[in-house]
Amino acid sequence: MTPAELALHHQQLRQRAAQLRDQAQRLQERIAVDPETERLEQAFENAEASRRELEARLRRQELEVQQQRARLRAREGELMSGRIRNPTDLMKLNQEVEHLKAVVALEEDAQLELMEEEERLVAEVARLRDELAGARERGAAAAPDLRQRLEALERELSEIEEEATRTWSSIPPEWQEAYHQVQRRYPDPVAGVAEGHCQACRVAVTSRGMQVLRRAGLQLCDGCGRILVVR
Repeated sequence: MTPAELALHHQQLRQRAAQLRDQAQRLQERIAVDPETERLEQAFENAEASRRELEARLRRQELEVQQQRARLRAREGELMSGRIRNPTDLMKLNQEVEHLKAVVALEEDAQLELMEEEERLVAEVARLRDELAGARERGAAAAPDLRQRLEALERELSEIEEEATRTWSSIPPEWQEAYHQVQRRYPDPVAGVAEGHCQACRVAVTSRGMQVLRRAGLQLCDGCGRILVVR
């Protein structure tokens, strides 16, 4: 290979290594925490928290209903006892009894709504618990295959990095210096030439530049400044 071809090959190896590292990282994340399991765990925790909160509200509501019923029974007992004979007092007590009946009815309706919501949440929690258990089982079953894929990626990455090192050592020092200088501007410092144009920025290569490239000399693009190589 010419120095330009070696530089391009080194760049391609670096790009492939970056892809492999990204794939390996995603696999490591999947092995550590399965996205579906994580989603279901969060949904289950949220549903369970809502159920516990509703359970506490329902207990408070049941206590409120019991208290209102006790007040109603007490007032009804007083009304029916015959101890109150004053018509005005009887009318006031009767009005209070009717008001308490309405209050109890409203509180019982609210209690019924909470009970229905609790039943729905209990079913939702049970459904999510089953789905979570299934996701964990699937994750456990998939783990060995994921680890094998990760090991294969890591082996390929190691081979690519070794080849990149060998390739770099074959590049002449002046080309290495040019590579590093251009790399400060671009992550991909080498560009191919096709039909007389830089494939990175599409600027035409001069005839003199093409002569340098034919002699395998070091030529930078007049447009973007990348190292050019005829492919």
